[in-house]
Amino acid sequence: MQVSLQARPCQILRHHFRWPAALSGLLLGLSFPPGPIPGLVLIALGPLLFALEQTRTPLQALLAGATATLLWVGLTLHWALRHAVPVAAFASAVGLLCLALLMALPAAVAKAVQLRRGRTAALVTFVLSWMALEALLTYGPLPFPWLQLGYATLPLSFFQGLIATLGVPALSLWVLGTNALLYALLTRGRRIAGLLLASWLLLPLGFPAPTPSPAPRHVPVLAVQPGLPAPVWDRMSGPERLARLLTLTEAALDTARLRPMLILWPETALPDTSVLFRLRAWVTHRRIPLLTGVVVPADGPGPARFAYTNSALLLQPDRPLGRYDKQRLVPFAEQVPLVETFPVLQALAIPAGGVAGYRPGQAPARFQVGSLRPGVLICFESFFGNLARRSAEEGANLLVVLTQDGWWGRGSVYRQHLQAARLRAIETGRAVVQVGADGLTALVLPSGRIAQELPPRRAAVRLFMAPLQEAPTPAVQLGDLLTPTVLLGLLLLLGWTFLKR
Repeated sequence: MQVSLQARPCQILRHHFRWPAALSGLLLGLSFPPGPIPGLVLIALGPLLFALEQTRTPLQALLAGATATLLWVGLTLHWALRHAVPVAAFASAVGLLCLALLMALPAAVAKAVQLRRGRTAALVTFVLSWMALEALLTYGPLPFPWLQLGYATLPLSFFQGLIATLGVPALSLWVLGTNALLYALLTRGRRIAGLLLASWLLLPLGFPAPTPSPAPRHVPVLAVQPGLPAPVWDRMSGPERLARLLTLTEAALDTARLRPMLILWPETALPDTSVLFRLRAWVTHRRIPLLTGVVVPADGPGPARFAYTNSALLLQPDRPLGRYDKQRLVPFAEQVPLVETFPVLQALAIPAGGVAGYRPGQAPARFQVGSLRPGVLICFESFFGNLARRSAEEGANLLVVLTQDGWWGRGSVYRQHLQAARLRAIETGRAVVQVGADGLTALVLPSGRIAQELPPRRAAVRLFMAPLQEAPTPAVQLGDLLTPTVLLGLLLLLGWTFLKR
């Protein structure tokens, strides 16, 4: 009998593609706020592209992509696991796992194309399929665009013209293209790759920054940050919250150098509408309009499980009550995706600091206080460029973000959320006032620069002089033209790959 001995490579060598993939995950995790190194994201995907070259099948490529995205999502969104409600933290862990696996799909699609059409087609497919995934997380049934590559730590002043013309998707595309071209240059060393990379790096300079109004009107806006930990705030009744907010507001009004045109209170500042009568009386007495977050009983017919809306109410002396209902709800915490089609999914809802099952709004805010027309975004709606653009289209000359980030402790959620406000300001050409229950409360100029901010996790009030801008940016006028173009390109490429013989 003949015995054949064959050496088996060890597991580490057999799956060596996972190590460069893990390096990509680490670099991506360090690329997002509060990551201190601007531009690190421009090389972060290179190791993953190298790992894909070492794989043999789309399944191996999927494993490589999952290695990178699991580490990336864990590093960037680890704060979600620190939710003050344990069941919400557990649900976040499951959600982040699903998100990471979903974001690994571009790697598998690119490998499938490489096996049929070669490396260049695979690189193009990787870029386009990643952009398609970002579009799915923005416009699809599971909305969570928090990890778009355009939200990475970057010198935004360099990209101001690009963002104002084509929006944040263009910045994501530029980041992906830079990674792909740099990888092609390093692995192939062809002159054409170097020329393409140089041209691509200079591309943002071809989009001049919009010229702001020479002397915009500035209006005083009073932002009130209660500064209590979210669990403490949640346990307070409506009258208790109202008393604290009024105490902070009255003290600030008594010492303010200017009379504010508008007072801002954060998301769900009031847990119900039971104190609205008292609040309207106070507004009438003070003769100053107030915009506040409130949990409001939903109007009209609808499922009983969606009996409330996460709303912003505008109270003005001697004027009807204005109302805006949050349109994009946090998955699982505020509404379970696809629950209207499959009601049984409501069992997955997590009542984490609010109502497990809000009814979504359908229209942007149409508020006006004299010459001030604030467009309102509630909480993570500031990550949806289409919502901000629609507000600007309808005449908003200032964007207001009402939020409550305190459920996640002292994590990096504050800086990541404020980064979205900076990009919304550049896209729309509007200043943004973000008001958080415990931070970060800040004034962001139309250039994306943070003009003022309040320290997080403490009670504070600040009078911001907010500039009002009227002129629309090209991104507001044109809308998101890039995303459908990219999706069409991906469909054509996949058709050429898998349908053409």
